[in-house]
Amino acid sequence: MLKLIRYDFRRSRDRILAAMVILVLFHIGIWLSSDSSVSDTVSAHLVAYFSIGAVFLFFASFNYNRNLKSYQRQLLPVKALYTVLSPLLLYWLLLVCLLIIGLLQLGLYILFYSADFLPANFWTVAARSVLQCTWSAGFVLLMIMFASTVARSIPLNKKIWVTLIIVFGLQSAVGYLEELLFSNYFMGIDSAFRFEIVKASDIPSGLEMLYAGSGPWPFFFEAGIALLLIYGMTVLIQKKTEV
Repeated sequence: MLKLIRYDFRRSRDRILAAMVILVLFHIGIWLSSDSSVSDTVSAHLVAYFSIGAVFLFFASFNYNRNLKSYQRQLLPVKALYTVLSPLLLYWLLLVCLLIIGLLQLGLYILFYSADFLPANFWTVAARSVLQCTWSAGFVLLMIMFASTVARSIPLNKKIWVTLIIVFGLQSAVGYLEELLFSNYFMGIDSAFRFEIVKASDIPSGLEMLYAGSGPWPFFFEAGIALLLIYGMTVLIQKKTEV
């Protein structure tokens, strides 16, 4: 498993490092050029992190699709389950790297300014938001990987369109079922940031964050769907290898 992750990382290493450098330079540019307060530049920083996260999602999807097409990769004595899990784990590792960069940046802001601008309960709410966002991003990657695997198993041209249709259908079906069963849409990235900021006069920042995200049941539902997707991909890859 670790060898597969290292192999996939080496193939995209230059692009990943370039994206990281661009991210760091972008944040430095905002920091040096902005004359506004820290809170006024938060949205720009978040957009940058989400953009790089989306780029990493594309890298992971591209690597997985390339592995499916590679004849040499099929000849390797690798379990089908490892072929499915390695891009997912690599993607999560890259998101952890983004998290570390974000924490370092926040630490610099606290060092040069102060922690007074942080709302109360910031760390608790931020931890839950980051975990939910990380899971949702991984779940989206699983749906893309499953759609690519199915498209590669169907003897049709225009496989990219088949992939897009399957991804759209899966996302719509999961969203509909979650709204029907739990009256909540856990998978949406935006749901990871459902919190309220209220005034609180007894803390330095004068603000307090109240988390309003999803409960645990939609997550368990998605975890079950994720296991089914992984199982389906494993079966399809094994059949393709046997052929």
